[in-house]
Order: sequence, then structure tokens, then C-alpha cells
Amino acid sequence: MQLNHIDLQVPDVLETAAFFERHFQFEVHGNRHSPAIAILTGPGDFTLVLQRRREADGPYPEGFHIGFIVGDVATVYDKHAAIVAAGIDSGPVSENGRGVMFYFKAPGDVLVEVSCRRRPLPAARADS
Repeated sequence: MQLNHIDLQVPDVLETAAFFERHFQFEVHGNRHSPAIAILTGPGDFTLVLQRRREADGPYPEGFHIGFIVGDVATVYDKHAAIVAAGIDSGPVSENGRGVMFYFKAPGDVLVEVSCRRRPLPAARADS
């Protein structure tokens, strides 16, 4: 089984879609000017769906976030520098027993993590 997509509810679909295109190499499919929904594909054929959030839906729960994994520590630092250079408020790069990471808020109040693991995860079992 493989995760197919995630659907995020955001106040400004166009702004959030443009952000993920510019900073994470996603590509919008379909009507790129729709203020109601954007369907994007990213590296690894992952699909990110963005839909306009209604005010009544409220904010995401504390701690809710999406994470991007990169192959090496240098890429974490490079992405952090690019996010900061784009004027986006970001936390510092930190290290712990799991790896090297940083967090920031993308447009739409989406908390994003960029990280590199210290150890690879175990390979998926063929019978999973």
C-alpha cells in the first residue's frame, strides 16, 4: 500500500499552490486559476490537493504538519537558506537523534518540516 495524496484546506488556494510550485517542485494540473481547488503533483508522483478552507473550519490542530524528507544534511541547510532568502519566517535548523530538520509556516498556515534522517527507515515488507 502506498500513500496517494493529501488534501489540505487553505484560505488562499492560488497563493499556496504557487508556493509549493516555487519551493518544492510541484506542478499544478487542471485549472491553475481556480480559487477553489488545485491539484499538484510533486517528486515521486505524490499528489497534493489544495481546497479553499471555509472560515468555520478553523485552523489546523497544533502540531499538524506535512514533512519533506531529503537525502542529505546539506540539502536541509540549502532549503532552509532558500526559504529564509524568500522572506519566509522559519525556525532554525536543529538536530536530534532522528536527524536534521527545520520547520516553517507555508501560506495557508500549513506547518512544513524539511528533514534528513540519521538512519534509513527499515525497508517495507513485500507482504505489507
